[in-house]
Amino acid sequence: MSSSKKLALEIGVTAILPFLAIWLYEISNMIALSVQGDQVTLTVAGWIPLGVAGVSQGTASSLTKVIQVLLSASLLSPLLLFFSRARFHVAKAFLLATVGAFLASAYWELLSALTVEPMAVHIGIFLMGTVATSSLLLREFAAPRSLKPRLPALPPKG
Repeated sequence: MSSSKKLALEIGVTAILPFLAIWLYEISNMIALSVQGDQVTLTVAGWIPLGVAGVSQGTASSLTKVIQVLLSASLLSPLLLFFSRARFHVAKAFLLATVGAFLASAYWELLSALTVEPMAVHIGIFLMGTVATSSLLLREFAAPRSLKPRLPALPPKG
């Protein structure tokens, strides 16, 4: 496959990823709430899920969001492996950033349960997590192996 066709395919696949990520995230939310025994419904607008509503008989578990994030990230992991093997760098970066956003949302959801620490501590933890995630992404994609400059072959001396 030519590099321009491969790039066009990657851009097309990457354009679909936000919709897939939202669907997997909300389906994971439905599963996490259902496992707790909640009655859940998924609200959609056309092709986009707007959110999950749950009716609980008891108190909501603080682990619900953690389960949702772990499940949605694990559902995205086969795609991450595929994109790595196919050398779809943009799609892979998008998926890694999406998982980072999922993790960040879980942390912010858990803040209501973690009331002992001051907000400055939480902001510091969140910023350190953001820096760590960004550093991993930059290290992975700063100079992808397929884009490193290659030295031209020198003609034989003669």
